[in-house]
Amino acid sequence: MEEKEDLLNLLLNKGALRLASGTDDIFVLKSGRKSPYFINIGALTDGESLSKLKQILARFIASLIKEGKVEDFDFIFGPAYKGINLAALACEGLAELYGMNKRYLYDRKEIKDYGDKKADKVIVGANYFKPGDKILIIDDVITTGKTKVEAINKLKLLGDHKIVGLVLIVDRQEKMGDAEKVEEKSAVQSIQDEFGVRVFPLLDIKTMYELVKDGLSEEMRRCWIEYYEKYGVIKLT
Repeated sequence: MEEKEDLLNLLLNKGALRLASGTDDIFVLKSGRKSPYFINIGALTDGESLSKLKQILARFIASLIKEGKVEDFDFIFGPAYKGINLAALACEGLAELYGMNKRYLYDRKEIKDYGDKKADKVIVGANYFKPGDKILIIDDVITTGKTKVEAINKLKLLGDHKIVGLVLIVDRQEKMGDAEKVEEKSAVQSIQDEFGVRVFPLLDIKTMYELVKDGLSEEMRRCWIEYYEKYGVIKLT
């Protein structure tokens, strides 16, 4: 729990996690859902924040390997754009703290129209990839899971590979869909069922809510509870 609190404090103190103070302050997500909070890992742009995040990521990933939850791997893949920095930080942290020398990959938003390797036109770092290599995916937040599915499909360009897991900064623990259409499965469950990829969040919303709810007004507590009654796979109280 201490590591989760460290991450939560980092996100709050640096403005990467914003909590609505009232119903007039609600955040509209890309999905169209109106959320009582907003997470923007891109707000962590100063050296102190990046240094702390690097250590948190490295400790978390190393613990997953040590506990046998993920196989040791060759690459960390960070989907553009926010996943790129996370992959780089994780690689640096693993090398500094544990002597684990990993490479990272990331995808291009626009396909490169030069060069001689097909996969490298889409995935940077593909020239170091060997058939059978193992990949850990890392990204910031999961809501509907659409971008994670796109990332998994892009990795197919590499050929024979194994995805050992997906690490997230935050799992919003929401059902797939949008503001109007709400499916039964969560994004995490869908990815695990469709691709057989286990998902490991550093922080999930139920834990985060328990840590912040005492500081919320009664109005905003109701807002959180109602939001997750409609869109969530967990129940808040």
